Amino acid sequence: MKNAERRGFTLIELLIVVAIIGILAAIAVPNFLNAQMRAKISRCHADMKTVATALEEYYLDHNTYVEDHDWPTGGADERGFFRLTTPVAYLAALPNDPFPSSQKKNWSEQNPSFEFGSGNASVPGKQWPAQAYLIISPGPDLNEEVSGNDGFPFGTTIYSYDPSNGLFSTGDILRMGGEWNSGIIIMDGKRIAGR
Repeated sequence: MKNAERRGFTLIELLIVVAIIGILAAIAVPNFLNAQMRAKISRCHADMKTVATALEEYYLDHNTYVEDHDWPTGGADERGFFRLTTPVAYLAALPNDPFPSSQKKNWSEQNPSFEFGSGNASVPGKQWPAQAYLIISPGPDLNEEVSGNDGFPFGTTIYSYDPSNGLFSTGDILRMGGEWNSGIIIMDGKRIAGR
């Protein structure tokens, strides 16, 4: 009786297969994480567009945009987004910012909605009519880098997020709208409005 020859995988063959699997995993995992970040950024842009549409509808009805929105510490005159949900529902609910600011101390203090500015905050109660608005998300770095947003466009400095600098680069994701004839806006070191 002939002995049947048994043949299995050699150690070298097994090591090559394990190395190939490791290389594929090293390529796939970062791409998966980047896909998650790109999805959050896309969601942020889509939600901002929804809020901007609601703001424009509000403007058509009231000839002004809503006042500033600061959460949760803002007073009644700093919760402007709530005007978009009641008494007329321009929005069914306020969208949550996918990038909550790391500058808040704990989750309960983080801004569940976007940061927002629409007028000269240095004159209390004199923000109406607001003719322009700025919607802000801290972006992937979770740091708010826009200054003077409550008084937008009066002396606002903006550092905008640019994905070509890497998905986790600095800068805020933002959306501006309306018209302004006065004020100073500096975006990424360049004056785009004002004298």
